[in-house]
Amino acid sequence: MTMSRSKGALALLLLSSFLSSSSTHAATTLVDSTGSLNKASTLPPTTFKEDGSSGVVALLTSPGTTGSFFPPVTTVIVDGSILKAPGASLEESTGLARGIGAAAAGTLADAVVLGGVTMGDVEGGLAGTRHGRTLAELFSSVLQSKKSGTASTLIVAVEEASGASSSSSLDADSIKENIEEIFDGVAALVLGVNDEGELSGYFNVEVALVKSSEDVTKVMDQAAKAATSTKSSSSVMGSKPFSTAFSEIYSTLSSSPDYADPTPVAEAILACNDAYSRAFGMSRAKIASWKHRASRGLLVDKFGMNADSLLKRTLDLFDRDTMAAAGLPAAGEQRLVIRQRLQQRMEKTLNDLFDVQMGILEKKTLKKFNHSLLKKMSKDGLDSAQFFEDNATALRTALFAFETSAALLEIPSLSLTKSNAVRDVTGKLNNALMTFPDSPAAKIKAMKKVEQTVSKKKKPSEGSIDLALDVVAMIRPDGFGNLQGFAGYQLGPHSVTVGCHNDADDPQVIAQFGGVRPPFIRVQPKLKLEVEL
Repeated sequence: MTMSRSKGALALLLLSSFLSSSSTHAATTLVDSTGSLNKASTLPPTTFKEDGSSGVVALLTSPGTTGSFFPPVTTVIVDGSILKAPGASLEESTGLARGIGAAAAGTLADAVVLGGVTMGDVEGGLAGTRHGRTLAELFSSVLQSKKSGTASTLIVAVEEASGASSSSSLDADSIKENIEEIFDGVAALVLGVNDEGELSGYFNVEVALVKSSEDVTKVMDQAAKAATSTKSSSSVMGSKPFSTAFSEIYSTLSSSPDYADPTPVAEAILACNDAYSRAFGMSRAKIASWKHRASRGLLVDKFGMNADSLLKRTLDLFDRDTMAAAGLPAAGEQRLVIRQRLQQRMEKTLNDLFDVQMGILEKKTLKKFNHSLLKKMSKDGLDSAQFFEDNATALRTALFAFETSAALLEIPSLSLTKSNAVRDVTGKLNNALMTFPDSPAAKIKAMKKVEQTVSKKKKPSEGSIDLALDVVAMIRPDGFGNLQGFAGYQLGPHSVTVGCHNDADDPQVIAQFGGVRPPFIRVQPKLKLEVEL
């Protein structure tokens, strides 16, 4: 505790020395601790040099940071070219606690130093901290004042205790991205979502690590040099005295909407995300059961009516849970985006289920229709002149059954109707009817009928005697077995088979015949006699 107080006292002493060296005039209070503007206050005439060589530096302190190298203030004061103002607070949203004093000071400054930022603040993200609210109020003020010309310098002084571990690192790029996100959010509210405003057009953001009182002096010197070289305050003040320009900006901010309070907006957006998960989770169980049934080739009973009811119930649940977010500007737009994402996800899922079930119904209809044609073929045959005419009735019956079942799958609210499917199925049924005689199933059916007719057994009372002659001949000329061939011919029950193999000189063949060459030609006749009584 003693070291913390000593550090704060030393920082205050060094900062006071810097302020006193910057000006020989006494400090002037512009806004008191209650947030009231001291309209009677005027700056000494020698505050700004007539040649404009001196710049304005705004030091925005943090009222919630204890033991800071930049001791917090409770009023807005000006001393020479240094403006000191308290930053915003998350506990209150009126007066200086809202951050309008810091915003007005930063709008008129050529360089801004944001003090009191800790490593914990940047690690968790500035958007949800008091510094994020201070920056948002500053950005909204700059955008409303239409500050133009050379961009001011914004130095974020991140404080780290001198005894902290040296392994800790400062990610300056991440901090700059975080600040740019805050600016983009405020710009969307102030300028509109279609207006392209960029942070680089208003501020050059720099990040400095402060570990000691010497670092404080370096930061303030850096800000003073940047302010002198920039002089962007002239674009806001013009020919007006500083006190007049400050009073006008402060009064405007006091009556303007609070764009800088990130807490309600963040909570509302989180609530929208939770409502999205909750609403879709409620429908997930029903959708999973439908998908499981469709994967087994089955239709969901009254799918169209149940799907439309599920979609309406899901969106109604989301709307009910996010009603409070609709009244907040930024959260209201994000709510619509999340709702649209939920609706698109539900519609895509239901659309996929609709297409899958229409495919299942189409396959079942064609399969049943082909089966009915096969049954009809068994009775009348393909040669019947009445085949196509008789099956026209079966086609109409199959199409009517398809339309009846498809009507239960329709979801009119999603423009998912049966019209296209009915048109496709009509064409496929007609094509199936016209090409049926040449289909593999019809040919197999006809072949089976022929086989049944040919293989029909004779009656037991009919006797028969059948003779058949089979002749097998083998020619074995000289050689070692590199040529071999067979030829056959069949005439009714009789057959002739002739083979040729030039292996007469093969030692293995000669050994098989007891050391002699095989015969050149060998003929084996076979007589078959079949008697049925």
